[in-house]
Amino acid sequence: MNTTHILRQVRLGADVMQQDVAFLLNIDTANLTRYEKEKRLPTPEILLTYHILFGMPISELLSPLLKNVKKNLIKRSELLLTERNAQHSPKSIHSIAYIQAIVNDLKTVKTDDA
Repeated sequence: MNTTHILRQVRLGADVMQQDVAFLLNIDTANLTRYEKEKRLPTPEILLTYHILFGMPISELLSPLLKNVKKNLIKRSELLLTERNAQHSPKSIHSIAYIQAIVNDLKTVKTDDA
C-alpha cells in the first residue's frame, strides 16, 4: 500500500471531506489532492495531522517512505562500497566494514515497516 492510498483511505474511512482536512492543514484542496495522489510527498505536518485526526500510526504513514529510503540506501551503499574497495586505503577499511554491515542488515532484516 502506498502513501496515496493510506492518506485517502484513512480520510474516506473516517468520512471526512477533503475540504475539511485541507482547511485544518491551512492548504487548498488541490494541494491536498496532490498529496493524496502522491504527486507530492506529504510533509511531516500532513503526516502528523493524519496521525492525530484519524489515529493512524506514524509507522504506517511512513512505511512507504521507509521502503523507498532503504532501497535507495542499499543501491547507493553498494556503489560506495565498489568505489571504496577500489581505493582500499587504510583509512577506508573501517568505513567499508561499517557500510557493508549496514547493507547486509538492510537486505536481510524484514520488518513490518520495511
